Amino acid sequence: MKKPLLIVIALVFSFTGFSQTEFQLGLQLSPNISWLNPDSEGAASEGSSIGFSYGIIGDFNIADNYAFSTGITLLNMGGKLSYPDALEIDQIPTNGRTEADIRLKYVQIPLTLKLKTNQIGYMKYYGQFGIAASINYDAEADTDFTHPGDNSKLTRSDVDFGDEINLFRGSLIVGLGAEYNLSGKTSILMGLTFDNGFTNILSEDNYANDGSGNAIGEKNKDFKSINNSIVLNVGVLF
Repeated sequence: MKKPLLIVIALVFSFTGFSQTEFQLGLQLSPNISWLNPDSEGAASEGSSIGFSYGIIGDFNIADNYAFSTGITLLNMGGKLSYPDALEIDQIPTNGRTEADIRLKYVQIPLTLKLKTNQIGYMKYYGQFGIAASINYDAEADTDFTHPGDNSKLTRSDVDFGDEINLFRGSLIVGLGAEYNLSGKTSILMGLTFDNGFTNILSEDNYANDGSGNAIGEKNKDFKSINNSIVLNVGVLF
């Protein structure tokens, strides 16, 4: 946790080097609903997860109605996934199927363009579009492994999932929102964003399945999934 915080602090100081007349710095808290979309034979999405993000945002106002928006965010997201799997139980290799509730943590840097309306009363409305680059720094999962012979389950909590997750995640950002001016440059913002992942978050191969979703053979099949989320953004710009 210390390394992401040090990255945030270092980049905040770099932001403050820009002209203060054109730059607004702020804080943002963003709850989200996220899910996994697997693209591998035998794998299936098993539901969504609730997460959140928080961090620093910065708007570089390049014209009256346009701003380049970026920031540093500590992002928590995840999803539920089932897939063919094999474990060694009592020193016996056992084929079956795992359902995992995966929790992922990233340092995310969004790079977006905000298109703003003229001020209407105290409000400005905006559309937002761009990309985000995220670096994974922690991954855990609660897993249930099911043996097909007797449907017995082996449950494990807080399993280290880091070896299964790619370091880098890229995503497309599309959003709508509004800014309410309090005084001078200080505004409250609220918006809704779709964070659409476009890179595979899984780093390991997986097993083929026997037609019923259980593992068979060797671990040599592509294991692919993207991670998407709907994000509610609430923050303040100064």
